[in-house]
Amino acid sequence: MNRGQGIALAIAAAFAMVGSCDAGWSEFWERTHLDYARNKCWPEPFVTYDRNATRNYLSQMTANGIRLQNTLGEAHFNSETNQITHGGEMKIRQILEGLPDRRAVFVRRGLTQQITEARMVSVQEAMTRILGPNAHPEIYETGSEPYGRPADFIDDIYRAERSSIPAPRLPETQSSNN
Repeated sequence: MNRGQGIALAIAAAFAMVGSCDAGWSEFWERTHLDYARNKCWPEPFVTYDRNATRNYLSQMTANGIRLQNTLGEAHFNSETNQITHGGEMKIRQILEGLPDRRAVFVRRGLTQQITEARMVSVQEAMTRILGPNAHPEIYETGSEPYGRPADFIDDIYRAERSSIPAPRLPETQSSNN
């Protein structure tokens, strides 16, 4: 085999292998065009989500406030039986008489799952008594404790304050007998 035939054979083999070893050039150029288009409009696709998150912080704060307002805490349940108290039923009635989109009741989790389940059943029974058997408002358990104090604690403070007020009396008159 002469030198010319060897070179021709090598060139033919190189062209035959070009088709099988693409090296991903077509994917490279497609990706390059995609990256160019993304870089050209860079801040807009990402800024939209940031703007929405910044504008909607108030709705999240409102939802958290409604959740805390509609939460039945430790004071709304009997500590021994985990049944809803009269104050708890009044709280449920207040929640259910509110706006339709704010009628979800949240129940504070107990120390065990059995306590939490007993509370949920008690709240469901109270809601059935208030609304009737066909109503099914939403009940969720939560880990948040509502702010505030039990009503009997506030009543004790009020009564102690009222009992400590001295009786009103007029000052003695001073007579001027000179």
